[in-house]
Amino acid sequence: MDEKKYILTCMERAKSLLHEYLNNLNMEQVCYQPSENSNSISWIVWHTTRAFDRRISLLDRKEQVWMSSKWYLKYNLPASDQDLGIGHSIKDISTIKPSKVEDMLNYFDEVYIKMIAFFENNFFDLDKKISETENSIGHELMRMNTGTFQHWGQINYIRGIIENRIWYTGNTQEKR
Repeated sequence: MDEKKYILTCMERAKSLLHEYLNNLNMEQVCYQPSENSNSISWIVWHTTRAFDRRISLLDRKEQVWMSSKWYLKYNLPASDQDLGIGHSIKDISTIKPSKVEDMLNYFDEVYIKMIAFFENNFFDLDKKISETENSIGHELMRMNTGTFQHWGQINYIRGIIENRIWYTGNTQEKR
């Protein structure tokens, strides 16, 4: 398996897990904050997708989906391609609420489709530096993968609190 296939496989898994993790949750649940100083599922998905969107846009040199498809309107947020949630206050976190749960999935899916198109139509050197971040393409893609799965684990944890149970969706039938 080459690097592109590996990254695409990871992000395909991330996409399917996100759909599973948000399945049957309502707006009250995705906006729930376990404590007054905690992130909500809606903020985690938004932040993760914003970072994903930015990284793919740095690679394909095209406008972020957030801007081109006007996703900010569905979140009732200002039109800014700079806000990724880094440094958000608890007040900021509580304002990240999509119009409906499906908006979180649809935004992620649209960025995912953009990523697929880029990977299918481009060759890139993983060691090449991205001027905006001064990181290599490989480093940015590693952060995209690891950051996504770190945040999906947080969603699992919060969902477990909401449902008052262990919440794990691993394949227990898979040979280990």
